[in-house]
Amino acid sequence: MTTTVYSVPSSAAAEPTLAICAGRVMTLAGSVFAAANLFQYGVYSGLLHLHPAALSLSWPAALIVFFTVLARLRAGGGANGRRVALWSRMAIGAQILIALGLLGVSLLRHDFTFMYWTSPVGLVIYGLAWMTAAARGGRGWMIVPSLGAFVAAGVVIALLGTPPAYLAYAAGLAAFVLLPGLWLMLGHKA
Repeated sequence: MTTTVYSVPSSAAAEPTLAICAGRVMTLAGSVFAAANLFQYGVYSGLLHLHPAALSLSWPAALIVFFTVLARLRAGGGANGRRVALWSRMAIGAQILIALGLLGVSLLRHDFTFMYWTSPVGLVIYGLAWMTAAARGGRGWMIVPSLGAFVAAGVVIALLGTPPAYLAYAAGLAAFVLLPGLWLMLGHKA
C-alpha cells in the first residue's frame, strides 16, 4: 500500500528568490524609464508632434507607473520583495534628490542645461547598483552591465542637450537595466 503525503509548501519556499525579485524591479525600471526617455526623444526630435509642455507629464507618469507596480511586486515578493523594493526606492529617491539639486542649481544660475545631467547620473547609479550586486552576490557577470551603464553614461554626456541623448539613455536603460533584469527575473544565475 502506497501512501502519498501532501505537505503545504511553506511561505518561505514559495517566495521568489532575491535575484528574481531584483530582476523584476530592474525589468520594471528599465522598461518604464526607457519608455519615458523614448517619449522625450520623440517630442524633442519632432517625431511626435506634441507641444513641449507634454514633457512635463512624462516623468510624473513614469514615476506613478513605477511606484504602483513596485508596490505590487513588493506585496507579492515576500521578504525578498520588500528588501528589493526598499533598495529600489532608495535608488530612485537618490535620483530624485540629485534632480532636485540640479534644479536648484539651474534656478540659481538661470541655466536649465544643468538638468541634462540627470540622465547620465541615473546610468551611473545603475552602474553602481550592478557593481555592488556583483561584489555582494559573487556573480561576476554583473560587472558587464555595470561597466556598460558607465559607458552609456559617457555616451549620454557626449550628447547632452541634443535629442539623441534621450535615445542613448533609453538604449542604455534597455541594454544594461532591462535585459539583465529579465535574465535575473527568469531565474538565470550564471
